[in-house]
Amino acid sequence: MPRIPVFTAEEVRSLRATIDRYREPGAYEPGRWSVSPLNRRPEVAGSWPPRVILRDIAARTTEQMPGVVLPEADRLRLLAAIVEAGVPSVQVGAFGRGRSREDMRADVSLIKGINSNCEVVYGGVRSRDDIAQAAEVGIDSVQLWAAPYVEAAAITAAQGIYRRAWSDQDWRTLPLPKTVEEQLDKARDLVLCGREHGVVVSTGINQISFAPDDYVVRYCRAMHEAGAPEIVLYDGSSGMGPEGYAHLVRLVREHAPGARVGVHTHNMFDLGVACALASAQAGAEVLEVSVNGYCSASGQADLAATALALEALYGVGTGLVLEKLTPLARLAEEVTGYRIAWNNPVTGPEVYNWGGTEFVIQELKIDPLIHWCIEPALVGNERRWDITFDSGPYTMLDKLRALGLEVDLALVEPILARVKDAMREQRRVLTDDEVRAIARAVEKTHGA
Repeated sequence: MPRIPVFTAEEVRSLRATIDRYREPGAYEPGRWSVSPLNRRPEVAGSWPPRVILRDIAARTTEQMPGVVLPEADRLRLLAAIVEAGVPSVQVGAFGRGRSREDMRADVSLIKGINSNCEVVYGGVRSRDDIAQAAEVGIDSVQLWAAPYVEAAAITAAQGIYRRAWSDQDWRTLPLPKTVEEQLDKARDLVLCGREHGVVVSTGINQISFAPDDYVVRYCRAMHEAGAPEIVLYDGSSGMGPEGYAHLVRLVREHAPGARVGVHTHNMFDLGVACALASAQAGAEVLEVSVNGYCSASGQADLAATALALEALYGVGTGLVLEKLTPLARLAEEVTGYRIAWNNPVTGPEVYNWGGTEFVIQELKIDPLIHWCIEPALVGNERRWDITFDSGPYTMLDKLRALGLEVDLALVEPILARVKDAMREQRRVLTDDEVRAIARAVEKTHGA
């Protein structure tokens, strides 16, 4: 007869004690995570702030995703779920996209009804009229997106140029800045207007992969003198790496010391989260992220992955309700129709599935945080495993018991052999129903 259980109670206690000797508080939180203590040591990982603000921008970026047209009811479901997950700052749209004052006011009412302290942000401010509109509907903060290539500002001057040209009007009469000083004058005026209306004006630098240091320094000094409350660095082309982000964040902090610094990272090289983390370590207080990384093109830093990297790896607080992250990710998939990868960090449907490797599955009975650094329930996800070619009889027995089947121990290996034969024939792992059917067939044959 096989030995069940494999380890005695005393052996289990000893094994657990041995594993625990390799852990340190903070890096190990029972039932939550177990990561390398090196992540928490300043001499290795550097210093980190105690807390950062995650600003989710999915309510805006889903408007520009290819193939996505959200019905208003679905948009509001997603927006509500983002706020309910504890996200402290939410960008709900951008000026010039056709939303009425009533629409904007409804967004604010929804958000503030869930969390009165959640910051409501609107992007792409263009004028004093936009700021007055924001104040009227209750928007807390608006963002100016200014690119460093001022002489070519016409390229990215929103829709005004193209609407005028289409109507055979001269767009050259539009008051576009032609020099950096004209650009700064506009930003100064908007900061002043924001103070007059009680609206935070975030004076951001867009397309930062084009920004020379001297431009960033000049911009930040001017915004410091104007009393700009926030400066955000935007990398729309995704051409900036973590080191570049950290460098520019340090420049902003040096030359605009009174401003809150934020970053908006894209993910062309799968470095969106890394860029956000490097920025936070360099002193950025606001990281713009998006549920499931949703946006057009390469997407944004993923909300859940950024939050868990901060919380688990580095001990940085985000204030998020972590167990709501996976349900939020699933809702976003449902309303947009865009599915995330099976092994998407933190919220992927199979990211906690180690297959059916015998020792990995069996070690769960000793400690669930050896081959899994995050407890799936922490983020509302679940651990899964299947019978694979690496599975042995103990894992087969566990699967049968999980399916509610109590079989003669002598039948476990014959059932496992039949399951593996079927896997070879089907060229895939079997479903629980298929395993159950094989087990019953083997029992029937044995009984005969």
